[in-house]
Amino acid sequence: MKQEYISTHKKQEEILEEIHFQNREFEKGLDDLADRFRYVASHYNFEQIPPMRQGYSILSKAHEEGSFLVKKQARELEEEIEQTTREYNMEKTRYEEEYSRTKKEGERS
Repeated sequence: MKQEYISTHKKQEEILEEIHFQNREFEKGLDDLADRFRYVASHYNFEQIPPMRQGYSILSKAHEEGSFLVKKQARELEEEIEQTTREYNMEKTRYEEEYSRTKKEGERS
């Protein structure tokens, strides 16, 4: 029981870490795109390229959507972790109570 809980909890924590890692990589990619956008824009006549605010708006929207999805996934996983912990604690308490009851019955005999 305890090993199963530890294994499940560890997998859930690893998935949570992976979600945060992927989010950092996504944000880094967006930052790189913003830097490239600034670089390209600085080498062209502003009349020849779309307004920079459109590009930044797209990057900002992507960042917001990515952050929303990461928060949603992280929250769902954290709730799952809490549920796993509650179930483990309930099962542990049930075993402990059963052990105490059996021990008391054994002492009475």
